[in-house]
Amino acid sequence: MMKTNGLGSKKLPGNLVFFSVLLVALLISAWARAEQVTLAWDANTEPDLAGYRVHYGTASGSFTTSVDVHKVTTSSIGTLTAGQTYYFAVTAYDTSGNESGYSNQVSYSVAAANGAPLTPTTPTGASGALVNASIAFSTSATDPNNDSLGYRYDWGDGVISDWGAGNQSHSWSAAGSYTVKAQARDSLLSESAWSTAKTVTISSPAPVVTDSDGDGVPDSQDAFPNDPTEWQDSDGDGIGDNAEAAGAQVDHAPDAPVLVAPAVNATVELTPLIRTAAFHDLDAGDSHAGTRWQILQAVDDLAVLDVTSATELTSLQVPRLVLDENTAYHWRAMFIDNRGSSSEWSQTGSFATDFHVLDSNGNGIPDDQEVDGATDLDGDGVPDDVQAGIKSIVTADGAHKIGIQAGGSGGGAFITSIESADEDVIDFDVDVDGIIDQMPFGMVNFKLIVDAPGDEAVVTVHFSEPVPAQGRWYKYDPMHHAWSDFSSHAVFSADRKSMTLTLRDGGAGDADGVVNGIIIDPAGVVMPSSSSGGGDNLVEGVVGGVGNIVGSVGSAAGGGCFIASSAEAASPSSLLTLLSLGALGAFVVRKRAGRR
Repeated sequence: MMKTNGLGSKKLPGNLVFFSVLLVALLISAWARAEQVTLAWDANTEPDLAGYRVHYGTASGSFTTSVDVHKVTTSSIGTLTAGQTYYFAVTAYDTSGNESGYSNQVSYSVAAANGAPLTPTTPTGASGALVNASIAFSTSATDPNNDSLGYRYDWGDGVISDWGAGNQSHSWSAAGSYTVKAQARDSLLSESAWSTAKTVTISSPAPVVTDSDGDGVPDSQDAFPNDPTEWQDSDGDGIGDNAEAAGAQVDHAPDAPVLVAPAVNATVELTPLIRTAAFHDLDAGDSHAGTRWQILQAVDDLAVLDVTSATELTSLQVPRLVLDENTAYHWRAMFIDNRGSSSEWSQTGSFATDFHVLDSNGNGIPDDQEVDGATDLDGDGVPDDVQAGIKSIVTADGAHKIGIQAGGSGGGAFITSIESADEDVIDFDVDVDGIIDQMPFGMVNFKLIVDAPGDEAVVTVHFSEPVPAQGRWYKYDPMHHAWSDFSSHAVFSADRKSMTLTLRDGGAGDADGVVNGIIIDPAGVVMPSSSSGGGDNLVEGVVGGVGNIVGSVGSAAGGGCFIASSAEAASPSSLLTLLSLGALGAFVVRKRAGRR
């Protein structure tokens, strides 16, 4: 039965005691540039309650739009304009059409759209230099949202630098006229237009007649300018005619690599491309057979990557989870020729990783892959999101959940981070039987810390649905961009909703290739497209799988130590804001995506 208030209109006796914005899901459309807010309120208890109306407008207390949401206590209001503040209230009405007064009012300010940085200034620097001489350039730009900016340069010779500081240097290997221009990018990856170009002129040095070894033959005509006993190589095999006449067999080691990118002290993404100049060997018949890549933390010289690759010879995309955010690193490389001779180490390079808010609560799980509080994949009665020793995620396609628990031979193994990715983000198709195969749970990357370097870790993988009977566990080799069957190290439970996996630091299942107390493991369930169990084969193109990636702390030490340096970590600003509306209601905003 409805009651009448003092003004003569009927009123629901319970009214709307509490009204709050329970959750704001920022569902952003890049085309419509609109957002959506979800509202929730306490239910009325009258037996003749018929429904609710949501009222809102852009001025406090002035509700220009009303929506009948019927008999529900939550409603999503969409197509809100970026940069605008909205005010909301709710009324209830009964089966006779009587309507209550307004609930308490709440407001929500839609974030303003992200603006791209302004065009950088024309690069400043010398207008000319000799071939192979470095010129330092500088540029700057401003951002309408005061975001931090990175810069890259187009050097005009077909090379574009990695994103880094506004001050960068470059040298040209050939004489000519080149145009140099710069571009800025903010922390949300919005890019500016290219700057106005600066023209530089590169000149060849004047010819100099030099006889370095004093054998009377100018270096320009001497096949061995640093060997006074040799000056001619008639057959072009890299061995002087005098040595061949004496029956000598000489094998020169390759020249040490020259590091090209990233620039010294550049700020890079978490998976940067590191590059060297071309391979060179005095022996004309020798070829480039492998490159050893090594990355160490600057603060303590801990090797986080030490791999030798026969495919990534002058450039290497650093695998995911190897590098941490806002951290300084040193790196170097070594060339190996087809006769097994190794060069000296290159000079040491340095870079620092950028700071990205992908995991705002710092629990090692990307924000958009967090599980809800009801998820308990190991079935122990404790929700995974509050249980120590397990990290669970929603797969990249949103269809499944995967949890990882870890133990080790030293008793101290634990998982620090985990992420999911669809297999189509990998640039090598999953193919074990001649036909592209499926990965029902996508690819999962996780990072473990073991008790001591070289320890073994026993990992339990939990699945929200049973793994099909023909599903097998495959490892991804980021050096060869290929997959290999790792099922011999994995044991599925009877219901196939969990799997026990054995890994060893620095072993075949460790993608960083070094005994360092850290195991990085990209892997996933593969469903061979044929039903004949063809999963026993290696993926085409893999020779020895991940096991061919070698490197150790001991061998790194033999090559000379890096000089340790420290880098202060910048304090990130607070990323969550709690807005209180007092006793009348609470307004809580959880951001699921940044400013556009």
